[in-house]
Amino acid sequence: MGIKAFIVSTQERVNALSLRERGLLFAAIVVVSYTVIIVGLIRPLESREQAIADSLAAARVQTAVVDRKLDNILTPATRARQMARLKVLTAQVALLKARLHGLAGGLVAPRDMPALMRRVLAQAPGVMLLALANHPTVAIRRSPKSRPFLYRHEMTVSVRGSYAALVHYLVALAHTRKHVLWGRVTLKADRYPYSTLRLHIYTLSGRRALLR
Repeated sequence: MGIKAFIVSTQERVNALSLRERGLLFAAIVVVSYTVIIVGLIRPLESREQAIADSLAAARVQTAVVDRKLDNILTPATRARQMARLKVLTAQVALLKARLHGLAGGLVAPRDMPALMRRVLAQAPGVMLLALANHPTVAIRRSPKSRPFLYRHEMTVSVRGSYAALVHYLVALAHTRKHVLWGRVTLKADRYPYSTLRLHIYTLSGRRALLR
C-alpha cells in the first residue's frame, strides 16, 4: 500500500468515527506526543541543567573558601606581621654575612694556602710532607637558587713523623698569623715511632679563586 493510499484509508477511518471517538483518539495522540517529548527532550535537558547547577554550587563553595583565605592573607595585620618578620630575617642574614666576611678576613687567602703549609712544615723538624692535594671550590649560598656570597677552598695535607713532631706541627699550624680552618683529622700509626697524619683544611673568600 502506498503512502497516499494509507493516508486516504486513515482519513476514511477517522471520518467514520463518532465525535466522541474522535475526541478520544485526539487525546491519545496528544498523550503519546507529550510522552515522547518529555522522555526524548525535556528529561535530558533537566538532567543537564541539574548537573550544571550542582557544578555552579560547588564552584561557589570553592570560591568562598579561597576568598576567606585571601582575606586572612591580605589583612593589614597579617601584612604587617609578614613585613616585620621579613625585616628580622633580612637583618639576621646581613649580620651572618658580615660575620662570615669578618671571619674570612682573618683567614689565609686561597692562593697562599700551599705556601703557608710549606712554611709551617719548615717550622716542624722531623715532619715530612707526603701529599698536598687541592679540592674543587665549594660555593656557599643562602638558598639553592641564590647567588654565592662566599666560597670554600679546600685542601688535604698528608705528613709523616713521630707523635711529638706531629703535635708540634699542629700547634704551629694553629698559631699562624693568617689562619686556616680545620676539617677532618686522621692519624694512622706506622712502624714505631712514626705515624701518618691526614688533615683536611680549608679557607673562605668572596671570590671563586683557585688554589695554586
